[in-house]
Amino acid sequence: MGLRPPLQVDAPPDGLVWHYTNATGLIAILSSHTLWATSAQFLNDAGEVALAVELLQAELTRRAADGDDFFRDAAALIEQGGRDHEISPSLFFVLSAAGGWDLLAMWRNYGGTRGGQESYAIGLHPDSPLAVLAASADTGEVGVRHRAWAPVRYSAEDQAALVDAVFDDLPDEVARAIDLASTGATRAEVMTDAADLLDDMEQALLLIKHEGFTDERETRHSTVLYRGPHDGALPTGLVRYRATPYGLAPYLCLTGGDGAPVRTDASRLPIRAVAMSPSPHGTAAVGSLLDLMAEHGYGDVPVVRSRIPFRG
Repeated sequence: MGLRPPLQVDAPPDGLVWHYTNATGLIAILSSHTLWATSAQFLNDAGEVALAVELLQAELTRRAADGDDFFRDAAALIEQGGRDHEISPSLFFVLSAAGGWDLLAMWRNYGGTRGGQESYAIGLHPDSPLAVLAASADTGEVGVRHRAWAPVRYSAEDQAALVDAVFDDLPDEVARAIDLASTGATRAEVMTDAADLLDDMEQALLLIKHEGFTDERETRHSTVLYRGPHDGALPTGLVRYRATPYGLAPYLCLTGGDGAPVRTDASRLPIRAVAMSPSPHGTAAVGSLLDLMAEHGYGDVPVVRSRIPFRG
């Protein structure tokens, strides 16, 4: 057996996104080649998705009040459908990361650094695809759509820009969808044609977050499940569940992808570096981490230690 290469570095590669976790989480991620994307309904922001819906409704009301016939009719239809009708947040799944590798707020909140425990941040290549790991690649009437890593919007100005993007082209998008449907196009064909509208809507719903979370500097990879027209049960083995303080949280297992939205075998994740938290632990902690990574096929991935003089 050869000597382990010197893979401790002074700084990680640029351009990565960083998923913070504790030791138990790191072991599970490396050994299974999976990351968990949790239902937006079960994230730490109790108003996840709901804030975006509120802003979208407010903008629709404003445009209707300005006398635009299209938006006035749209607002009336929504009112007729009932205020309790919402886009189900259980169909939106989020994998969270941060824009920086050595953020004290993230070490403390997500890594378990409190109490002197070693914590970790996994540096992922944002341009490498991820796929849902499922029992079958055939998801029936459920469409699976991945959204690339994008930063969360916290400021009112940035949030308004996302909301405006939804409404500015909405009349033309709806008219085109109606025309396409009238020619006998399938639901899938209509949705494909409305890709720009879906992009704008998903951006607003998935990237708007309360300004109180600004310090997290969050960026996220999102996966959207679109149910079929009958809104039936989800395919077995697609969505999984775990116990959390907020209830039984639905989640998706994401693994390394090849461009397909779903795959049935786990593949190496696009991990390009691993950062270790500020702590008094020495070279032994680095050595055991390098050995663990090599055992699971990440032996070429460098490790970097935090520069923050935090005592824990």
